[in-house]
Amino acid sequence: MPEQLAENSDPSTLHHAVACPFCGLLCDDLVVAETRGALSVTDNGCAKARIAYARPVVAASPLVNGKPASLDDALNAAARQLKRSRQPLFGGFGTDIDGARAALALAERCGAIVDHLHGRALAHNVRVLQTRGLATTTLAEVRNRADLVVLVGADINDDFHEFARRCLRPSSALAEERLATRRVFHLGPAREAPRQPGVDAESIACSREEVLDLVNALRALRLQRQPRLRGKRLQAVSNLAGAIAASEYAVFVWTPGQLGEDGDLVIGAVCDLIADINRSKRAAGLALGGNDGGQSAIATAAWLTGYPLQLSYAGRTLEYDPLRYDTARLLAAGAVDSLLWVSTFNPHPAPVTDLPQTVIGMPTAQASSMRGVYLPAGTPGLDHRGQLIRTDGVVALPLPQLRDVALPSAAFLLHEIAKRMG
Repeated sequence: MPEQLAENSDPSTLHHAVACPFCGLLCDDLVVAETRGALSVTDNGCAKARIAYARPVVAASPLVNGKPASLDDALNAAARQLKRSRQPLFGGFGTDIDGARAALALAERCGAIVDHLHGRALAHNVRVLQTRGLATTTLAEVRNRADLVVLVGADINDDFHEFARRCLRPSSALAEERLATRRVFHLGPAREAPRQPGVDAESIACSREEVLDLVNALRALRLQRQPRLRGKRLQAVSNLAGAIAASEYAVFVWTPGQLGEDGDLVIGAVCDLIADINRSKRAAGLALGGNDGGQSAIATAAWLTGYPLQLSYAGRTLEYDPLRYDTARLLAAGAVDSLLWVSTFNPHPAPVTDLPQTVIGMPTAQASSMRGVYLPAGTPGLDHRGQLIRTDGVVALPLPQLRDVALPSAAFLLHEIAKRMG
């Protein structure tokens, strides 16, 4: 059971400085109340966090082909399924560091291909890192030192909502003079400009498809070339170019999952602009992403294999290919014959498929009708302890256990399947 912080007559237990696992920011200042297994955020935390913590625990038992089974029987069935599979796919990967380690160890054992739920979005950053490098910074640096922040096609109103409170307009910063004069710009659809209190972003409205053109125009102005813009659009971009020239430390922020198929090109153009600025002053980038344990999955894979996810253990050596080993592409091509899906932070259902499946995570509507095994698992940071890596990749934060609902971790279930592989 979670340790009670204070003895009083109130049946609720308050937990302070809680790290929230429901987006890559890992905000670690939440206050969460626990009352007989029910959780609620009482201070800090965004709407997304409040909904996730308040999500009721649904009683669930293991299922085999839609029928209730004991945990031991379900684990044995999952192991048999993997033994019979000639080419399994491990997808979702929505788990913490321990779960990712266990999944990768099992994948190596049975020659699986591994990919994350947000694999396509995460691959944008990886490919730019591989081809030209990334000059990135941290959340703390943005909060404390940046005097100019440019949101490049980034909508932080729903996802990453607390980035505004914690980094754009914090109550204090180490360099108070930079915080006082900080300017925030937004490139993208006007409806996606920040709406948080105190964030007066200067918006340069454009469609998502035009974001790349505006970044290239900024670079052209930086290099004293004439961009292909006219009228008010040219004036707005020139105003931003002037702000960049006057800044001491500019940070460009993007969200890979919101950039679509042109993500590589947009991020690459931003990185070229950052490199140009760094010839005479200071600038850096920051990617907001890594939800559902994505940043932790990539980091864990890199530690253990030297590669990010979207890799295959099927051959004599590891093979990394973010295009070939994409979940949707593999399923559409019939290139795999079974699916192991892990999703413990949110009830993301496994892709619709006729393949035998093992699903580890929250109850979903498809669990009772799927062909295969369903294993209910707890959520790291709510039902058991764990660790996740923040979106900036520089710190791993501990996740507490806030309630006791007798749900095992994904890591435990994956280790148990591995034991039964023989």
